[in-house]
Amino acid sequence: MSEISQLALFGDDTAVPASTRAWRPLREPLPARTVARFWAKVVVTPTCHLWRGSVSYPDGYGRFTFTDGGTPRTLSAHRVALVIVHGDLGDGVIGEHDCDESLCVRVGDGHLKLGTQAANLAHAVAIGRHLGPTPAYRDPRGRYGRAVAIRDALLDGYDPGRLRAALSGTDANAIAAPTLF
Repeated sequence: MSEISQLALFGDDTAVPASTRAWRPLREPLPARTVARFWAKVVVTPTCHLWRGSVSYPDGYGRFTFTDGGTPRTLSAHRVALVIVHGDLGDGVIGEHDCDESLCVRVGDGHLKLGTQAANLAHAVAIGRHLGPTPAYRDPRGRYGRAVAIRDALLDGYDPGRLRAALSGTDANAIAAPTLF
């Protein structure tokens, strides 16, 4: 069989043609000024290193645009972080977020690692982020709305209260409800 095919992860066992979209290798290594510009858009928190640049709709992942061999190119911020640490990534290699935070660009155990789409989906199903073929995202803001709230909470740097409010979907500037004591 000359054409590569894959089985559907959920549903029937009918083979479907594999995606024809392949990873386009970088024309040149990322220059130091591009790497510095990338890290300038990251806020280090006690857990994740969170992206505070542009966010893609509707998936809520960070996006980074740079020049590659004279041509503008945009990649997911987490993929750029992996390229900085591991060098150019091959076809079929994706970034898996063990921390389940779409804006995290911290490469390492418990956060961002090299993986495959199959392993990433298996992880998402195992933790309840996917129910069969259906995303099970429970935040009423949606993935994009949540990511934008987190990004906006970090625009002036790390503030634990603002970040906690963005993560939980509450307003950091709201007056606390009165308590009995």
